[in-house]
Amino acid sequence: MAEIAVMDRRKWLLRLIYVRLAVFSIFVAGEGTRKIVQPDIFILLAVVYGLSACWFVLLRLNKSYVWQAYAQIALDLFLITWTVNRTGGVDSLFSSLYFLEIVMSSILLERRGAFMSATASSVIHLAHMDLGWFGYIPSTTNVWPDLPSLQYIVSLNIFGFCSVAFLSNFLAESWRRTGAQLEKSTGQIAFLKAFSDRIVDSLASGIVTTDLEVRIYLFNHAAEEITRYRLEQALRLTIWEVFPGMLPKISSARFEIPTTRRDGQSIHLRFSVSPVMIDEKNTAGYVWCFDDVTELRALEQQVRQKEQMAAIGAMSAGIAHEIRNPLASIAGSFDLLKTDLSLGPDQRQLVDIITRETERLNRTITEFLSYARPASPKRRSVDLSELISETVQLMRNSPELKPSHKIETRLRAVKSEVDESMMRQVFYNLASNAFKAMPEGGTLTISLEARNGNARIRFEDTGIGLGDEDVKRLFVPFNSSFRNGTGLGLPIVYQIVNAHNGSIAVKSRKGMGTTFVIDL
Repeated sequence: MAEIAVMDRRKWLLRLIYVRLAVFSIFVAGEGTRKIVQPDIFILLAVVYGLSACWFVLLRLNKSYVWQAYAQIALDLFLITWTVNRTGGVDSLFSSLYFLEIVMSSILLERRGAFMSATASSVIHLAHMDLGWFGYIPSTTNVWPDLPSLQYIVSLNIFGFCSVAFLSNFLAESWRRTGAQLEKSTGQIAFLKAFSDRIVDSLASGIVTTDLEVRIYLFNHAAEEITRYRLEQALRLTIWEVFPGMLPKISSARFEIPTTRRDGQSIHLRFSVSPVMIDEKNTAGYVWCFDDVTELRALEQQVRQKEQMAAIGAMSAGIAHEIRNPLASIAGSFDLLKTDLSLGPDQRQLVDIITRETERLNRTITEFLSYARPASPKRRSVDLSELISETVQLMRNSPELKPSHKIETRLRAVKSEVDESMMRQVFYNLASNAFKAMPEGGTLTISLEARNGNARIRFEDTGIGLGDEDVKRLFVPFNSSFRNGTGLGLPIVYQIVNAHNGSIAVKSRKGMGTTFVIDL
């Protein structure tokens, strides 16, 4: 059997007080329309108001609501009997107030209270009528019926009291049981909703649900992290607005797209799309599950670059070695010959060209051999800020630095275990590359800071920038964007950083400059 909650019983006690005040106030107002009003009617109303004030105080001070309910109902039965007695006795229309009190008892005190109230009402009503008929108590009844008729009327009222007790108890129990089940179901639904929301928000993959017009209705926490859209910003937008670059028609349930976040950062996403089925034929919308695979694709690109460079290095090392030896012989023989020859101005110019190009070819082969057969780094603890400062000082005296070039440094003292000579080569190559990328002048900003226990070095220029395809081929050997470049400077940088178990990343856009970020 469902029991009434403590707070519900308190609410119903308050309602009983309000109903009592309203009923007796209406009763006195109705009596006031008569020519002759019994003086004790006003005493009755004063008693009702005084008791109601006491009940209000007790509800605040005392938490024993069951005993208060019994007390209120017991006193109400005597007040109702008083009212019936002063308004015609057996002819009174206010006998129906007993029914109201029985109904309130079934609500407040459940089954036992309902039948106790019905029994008390029956006993009090029978005693009141019989004592009034025999003249033991005063009564306002004008004409009493004979005793059998009186007993018949009282019996009908008692039958009514018992019937109302039974029916009101049945309805109250059904109401309480339904309320308890509804509350339990509501709690379960709220728990399941909160639990499912927590599951969706705990997923590492982005989850988006849309209707048939691809308007967004659900956007989990991972989706916020990946797209940089907040939930309230994404709701009611279409999937095409949140993911620019996605085709309006999806031909496959699984696909990958390059797109941009809300802050403009380019990312690569992998999607799977499933319809939300109402039944076997009808669809209510779609569920879009996606992951950020930007780093994965970058790692795959790095692996391909490593494989490509390893293959080129293995194949070309032998060729370069075979070319270098004959080239050295040719250069030495030519130096001996030119000392024995009498050359004119034009011939000397040709000799200088041969010498210069031989030296350039030898330098290229030397760099290539350095790339193809890298030496193992000899590490020691080095203050990278001092190393970068020395490299910057060297670059200021380089012929590659023009008056329109500026070098800015933002360095913090960070020590790292590196090969000093190799890292000088890395810094020099990156700086040299930056100056070549700024033919009309610009600013090279070099910064150094500690990040998560490692050193982070940034070379940021304001040059011509690179396209996406150029960035992908940046560390491929012999892929130079500059005139007279060997295309080996950046591959050597990549190889040195990789030999130090570090990483190098490139961010560049056409006309917006290029940034190299090294983590060691």
